[in-house]
Amino acid sequence: FYGNLCLFEGHGLNHWMAVMRKSIETLRDKPEAEWDFVKHTAISYQLFPNTIFTMQADHVETWRVFPVKNRVDRCVIYFDCYVPEPVTTEKAKKYWDANIDLAIRTVDDEDIVIQTDMERNFLSGSMKEVLIGQNEPALAHFHQSLKQAMADS
Repeated sequence: FYGNLCLFEGHGLNHWMAVMRKSIETLRDKPEAEWDFVKHTAISYQLFPNTIFTMQADHVETWRVFPVKNRVDRCVIYFDCYVPEPVTTEKAKKYWDANIDLAIRTVDDEDIVIQTDMERNFLSGSMKEVLIGQNEPALAHFHQSLKQAMADS
């Protein structure tokens, strides 16, 4: 994936975002009518407040996040992977197990590590504010949605 390239659109409290796989470069010289956008992207829909629905090239994932009661620094994450046909062969099982492992490892090794460090800093009181970079439009929109939902309640 390109780490600094995405399409984003907010829809009320919800939004969608597409991140580009490096394979998207293969479309450069093809007519737009021949493009398979889904094959060369990962498209995520944030369904406020806690569900992410992601279309991958050959499957769909849902990620649902729930807070742990009385803990501001803990959550429970549920991950589901929807595949286009029943997994009936050992080859298919190995393929989908590898995909699921990659998805979980990516979140565990990247997102959770960063979030754990951030939460530790928040709880220490050393951080007075957070600056969200322009390469994170979905995160900025999510925080705006949180503020709006809390103001409306």
